Amino acid sequence: MLPVYYEFQHSTKLLSGKDALENIPAELHMLGASHPMVLSDHVLQEIGTLSKVCDALQEDGISIGAIFHEIPADSSSDVVNEIAGIYQSSGCDSLVAVGGGSVLDTAKGVRMLLSQKVHDIMELLGCEILTRGRHVPFVAVPTTSGTGSESTLVAVIRSAVNGMKMEFISYYLQPDVTVLDARMTRTLPARITA
Repeated sequence: MLPVYYEFQHSTKLLSGKDALENIPAELHMLGASHPMVLSDHVLQEIGTLSKVCDALQEDGISIGAIFHEIPADSSSDVVNEIAGIYQSSGCDSLVAVGGGSVLDTAKGVRMLLSQKVHDIMELLGCEILTRGRHVPFVAVPTTSGTGSESTLVAVIRSAVNGMKMEFISYYLQPDVTVLDARMTRTLPARITA
């Protein structure tokens, strides 16, 4: 029998448990960041989930540079490109993504675009083509159970040109920090959590 070969890499720091959100500012400071862009969707903004994260950031002196809460369920390359432009014009220095798979994958796309200094995410399509690039601190706050986007090395982003879902794969997509706080999933219907 031939020996089995595999690789495993996971450099994401995991914060979990009571008041995990309140530790995000300290993590941002350790990453050299103090002016994050917060990403989410309109539902989480409307039900108050997004404000819990923003409150936790601001209570400890973090100045939010920009908030984008219009990420659609199937995010596209146009959305990623737009957010990266807002990030740059707002002088942000990090990303905090609050949401499910689409929000987290969008944040991964924005991070790719910024770290590689390109203007269109589609220039980076493929598997393991990214170099380390410029470090953009990234904190993921998942609000669903099961997508796993907060820990994977894959981002799925729809092409705005042809509507196809495209995969981007790289170890450089993983967040620096993932925050698992039960307050983020309490508003989910039981069947979604299950």
